[in-house]
Amino acid sequence: MSGAPIGNTNAYKGKLWNDALRRAIASDQGARILKAAQRLLDEASNGEPWAIKELADRLDGKPQQESFIESTKDFTPQQFQICFISPNDNLTHRNQQLTN
Repeated sequence: MSGAPIGNTNAYKGKLWNDALRRAIASDQGARILKAAQRLLDEASNGEPWAIKELADRLDGKPQQESFIESTKDFTPQQFQICFISPNDNLTHRNQQLTN
């Protein structure tokens, strides 16, 4: 089973907003969205950090958030498991021993 639990309506709420925004953009053939994009470019070219960041995020995508876990105990994994999921949902497992 994948995805949200049965009865979860969170995606629907976002879809309502997205649909309403698309209708508003279409109502003036995108003139206001074009004006907003031009303003963003103007602000970025004037050196506004927020506009540069927004522009970079839209063109290049947002950078991956770095996360790491630290421990005060020495933990060295002795084995790991790789699971391959085939298109028909059968699992194939392969255990791999680590060598030091």
